[in-house]
Amino acid sequence: MGQAIGNALAKTKGLKIFAYDKNRNKVKAAAGVSFARLDALEKSDVIIVAVKPQDVLALAGQLLGKIGPQTILISIAAGLPIKKLARLFRHKKIVRMMPNLGLAVGQGIAAWKSAGLSPRDKKAAKYVLNSITENFEVKNESLIDAVTAISGSGPAYFFFFAGALMSSAKSLGLDSAQSRRLVEKTLSAAAELQKGADYGELIKKVRSKKGTTDAALKVFQKRSADKIIAQAVKAAFVRAKELSNG
Repeated sequence: MGQAIGNALAKTKGLKIFAYDKNRNKVKAAAGVSFARLDALEKSDVIIVAVKPQDVLALAGQLLGKIGPQTILISIAAGLPIKKLARLFRHKKIVRMMPNLGLAVGQGIAAWKSAGLSPRDKKAAKYVLNSITENFEVKNESLIDAVTAISGSGPAYFFFFAGALMSSAKSLGLDSAQSRRLVEKTLSAAAELQKGADYGELIKKVRSKKGTTDAALKVFQKRSADKIIAQAVKAAFVRAKELSNG
């Protein structure tokens, strides 16, 4: 995710992008991004923390005393609330951001919440965030957990469904390559067709009374697939809150 963010920022004119990683080769792989030592970050206008949640504590220890008071700290670490980030980094200007995997292909969406930012700081933060991905600010930080359950984890839900659909295609006699082509094309087409459209109306365009789609959807309805999805999302939401409160 950090590399995808670096690549996105490198396409924005007027920005100088520097990155640090324990594996220096990862920085070299990001076009337009230069390697920097941690102690060179003090003069940065914005620092983006793009590490796994379990690695934030160690990173915070390395950055103590190296972050200038004017710097805006943006974190994408799941489950770490602003108060905890402020305490770990001993810093006031914080943006907590929840992006998703779509960022890597220019189709990302992110939600964020800030604290300690002046109007000028917020304008700068928005400029950086807009350079990375489509985004919006939530009114309450607690809504970040809902965003995590929907768009943060969401790609995996679709991959799970796609995998099951591909297995079904193979069980009906199609080979692996054919099954994969059918599933990929169907999902990419559905993604395009759904833009701005009502999902119920889209289903009507495919479903005909007593037809093949009707037969399949009746199975989903009989097994309460909508409730299963709701339960799965609720489980992700609860886990996100547990991580935030941990």
